[in-house]
Amino acid sequence: MILIIGGNSQGKLACALRLLPIQADDISDGEVCRIEEAFQRKVINHFHHLVKRLRESGIDPQPFIMEGIAKNPAIVVISDELSSAVVPIVRESRELQEAVGRILCQLAQQADRVYRVFCGIPSCIKGDANG
Repeated sequence: MILIIGGNSQGKLACALRLLPIQADDISDGEVCRIEEAFQRKVINHFHHLVKRLRESGIDPQPFIMEGIAKNPAIVVISDELSSAVVPIVRESRELQEAVGRILCQLAQQADRVYRVFCGIPSCIKGDANG
């Protein structure tokens, strides 16, 4: 698995398309894809939105995501890094921020490579960038 994280609008997907052998039709969008199809492509973009949708649907995101990763261990996960932002006042937003952060920590532990993207520039923070 490859994990790509960074702030909102920092060019994470563009970096993934430059760095990895993927095409636009290889990408699931966690904001709009059918939940049961989220892990069926090479890439899931907007992972943080998938977590939100799972929670809103009453599905515990952690086991659902771990099962999806187990079925597709070569997947590329692209997510906003919510836990670096200001802590929200609204309880649901705080809980989402915490859930995404904790799941991203688990994914980072499992990942072969982790990239952090800032201003469109990727930094490999785990694994071999040439991998």
